Amino acid sequence: MAALLPWLSALPAEVLAATPRPQQRILVLVKLAGGNDGLNTLVPYTDPLYYQARPTLGIPKHQVLDIGESYGLNPYLKVLKPWWDKGNMAWVQGVGYPQGSLSHFRSIDIWETAVDASNYSDTGWLGALLPGCKPGLHGIAIGDSAVPITGKNCNTIAMQSPQSFLSQISLLEDIQPVTTNSVLAHLTNVHHQLYAAGEQLSKKLQHPAALGVNFSSSGFGRELESVAKMILTGVDATVYMVTLDGFDTHSNQAGVQSNLLYQLAGGLDSFAQAMQRGGRWNDVMLMTYSEFGRRVQENHAKGTDHGTASVQLVMGGKVRGGIYGDKPDLSHLDGEGNLSHSVDFRKVYGTVAQQWLRQANPWKPFGTLPFV
Repeated sequence: MAALLPWLSALPAEVLAATPRPQQRILVLVKLAGGNDGLNTLVPYTDPLYYQARPTLGIPKHQVLDIGESYGLNPYLKVLKPWWDKGNMAWVQGVGYPQGSLSHFRSIDIWETAVDASNYSDTGWLGALLPGCKPGLHGIAIGDSAVPITGKNCNTIAMQSPQSFLSQISLLEDIQPVTTNSVLAHLTNVHHQLYAAGEQLSKKLQHPAALGVNFSSSGFGRELESVAKMILTGVDATVYMVTLDGFDTHSNQAGVQSNLLYQLAGGLDSFAQAMQRGGRWNDVMLMTYSEFGRRVQENHAKGTDHGTASVQLVMGGKVRGGIYGDKPDLSHLDGEGNLSHSVDFRKVYGTVAQQWLRQANPWKPFGTLPFV
């Protein structure tokens, strides 16, 4: 139970029980942990340098799913092709930042707090934005990661699953906050807030909405299914976050990444279908992110090492489908054989802040993109 406590900010019971806003815009973050290889996700299959650099890892041309503009989808993303054809899917390519770090820990910290490579922050990139969207519950993270939606005034719950959260909450008895001692006041207040959060989720999820869609039994599939149920049942949160781990493909990348992309595509397809059936597809935008891409040249273990720029996938009923950002220039790599980024990731974040969440853009100097 203690692991849940640090992630919960001040959530008065009356606020937690607030009536959900039917037209509230929702952001779903999908973290691809480990550093997803963008070149084998959105494949520049007409570029001969791609196959020269990847004689064994390059996706064969006859397997690539052509989407125009000299690009194709990895064949294991096949179930997402109809969403591309509908115009509900956008790719942002060449996403990165200056002086890119090749450390998992440092790079994901930069991505999740939106600071420069030389700075540090204990507030997630959404932590200061979400309090302006609405009062009450701001974010729910399923899994071990919740950094993007943490902040002083950002009300976030982190859980392994709704079921485990509710089973733990059921063991709690409410405690009225103590005011006579500052330490006890904080502990009892958090306890009271946690109880109130459990009461809201328990009430909502006792009769979850029927999705009418089958999700994968994988951990990732179950996480997205839980998010879909919470959204359609009316849990009043602005951001949800899930994680798909395993993308650190230093060896035997073909099989590992194929399996992960298959899980990703299946989960996103089921989630999109559920949102569409439930009438919320136009209110939801889903976005992937990863700490970095992979090196262009494959290594001797038939894998790829840590790289820099990569791709982000954005989906939703209001998304303007297309490919954004410059085509990766495989003929001009840095001294370590990495791609140069053409889109600063804060340009993507600024687009989400300004054009989706309708908040002031903290990254205005980086501009925005027209994917929404």
